[in-house]
Amino acid sequence: MTGSASQRLLNAGDTLFNEGDVGHEAYLIETGAVEIYVERPEGRRVLAVLGPDDLFGELALIGDQTRTACACATASTQLSVITHDTLADQLERASPLLRHLLRVILSRCRNNLRMIGAGETFQPDQIVRAPETDGDGNLAIKRLRLEQALAEAMRKGELVLFYQPIVRLGSGHIVGFEALVRWRRSDGSLVPPGEFIGVLEDSNLIMEFGRWAIRRAATDLHLLGADYHPHRVDDEPLFCSVNLSVRQFGDPDLLPAVRSAVDDCGLQPGQLRLEITESGLLNNLQAALELIEQCHQLGCRVVVDDFGTGYSSLWYLHSLPVNGLKLDRSFLQDSTRSQRGLRIVRAVGRLAVDLDMYAVAEGIETPEQAAICHDLGLDFGQGFFFSKAVPVAEAQALLRQQAEAL
Repeated sequence: MTGSASQRLLNAGDTLFNEGDVGHEAYLIETGAVEIYVERPEGRRVLAVLGPDDLFGELALIGDQTRTACACATASTQLSVITHDTLADQLERASPLLRHLLRVILSRCRNNLRMIGAGETFQPDQIVRAPETDGDGNLAIKRLRLEQALAEAMRKGELVLFYQPIVRLGSGHIVGFEALVRWRRSDGSLVPPGEFIGVLEDSNLIMEFGRWAIRRAATDLHLLGADYHPHRVDDEPLFCSVNLSVRQFGDPDLLPAVRSAVDDCGLQPGQLRLEITESGLLNNLQAALELIEQCHQLGCRVVVDDFGTGYSSLWYLHSLPVNGLKLDRSFLQDSTRSQRGLRIVRAVGRLAVDLDMYAVAEGIETPEQAAICHDLGLDFGQGFFFSKAVPVAEAQALLRQQAEAL
């Protein structure tokens, strides 16, 4: 038997461990075959014959338990070694809830095996007692409760959409909105978005919520369109952007929901736009590409949010048929402090024009920033300088004020 710290190479007939040995590792079979057996007075009793991708010896990871059987290679075999450190590393990458659950399970298994080995009598409090809750445990419990609260909020209709205007720079004329989720409790108070949006996007709730948000945005856009009056002859109909999370990329009901919402609300497909963050796009490239292509077949536009935060921005603009981009607010902040920032904003504006895309500057908070973006060639802007995200009734009022001023 040969190998390294992470691999074991066995010849046919090699014994990896015997019954009664103290175990410290588990093993994953890469190639070959392993026989698991016990020796008894009447002879060898084979318990299992394992092959590639099978796992064995896992009880050793619970607490250096003695082996309950023997393991022998029946062919030339390569094994990957799984140590306590390997398991700990994988746990650190898992979600807080999964980490907490596995640590509770492992702790209880260790305690029970120790008591069995020592011949102790089980006490009820020993069987049910969990390890002391650590930071992961507290985070997992908090997250679980928040997911449950979000599910209840959805049932009660407490998750609503607010709309932040997207304006044409120079005139300040509203040309569209971004739909943003808000949690309005029954007492009228708003839960800060940063406290729940990440959990919502990472949970299975996002599928149902996402489809609801598309339908709600389309319905509200139809309502808002009645008060919209183009400022220029080349202005397109009022549009609304809806954010997508990575988990929604694989939702088979997503695009049918878009199609039915557009048709039922009497919209043009290009009026309902889907926003994908740059990081979500780059980390899930194949799924994003399939989604973008399906959106194009539908006539629905796709916009890249937080443009410039990734390392492959120019590559995917060349390779993926996206329709627009939203310049990350960090570039706008830099543009007010350095010539380098100004040049980047100008370059993005030119790039969008050359690629027949529209570009939106996000996070505009001052008239100076709005003027800079306009002077540098960006057509559209969004931010607190123009308006915060507001309920649909207030968005309607903004459009009416705009129409009266024409």
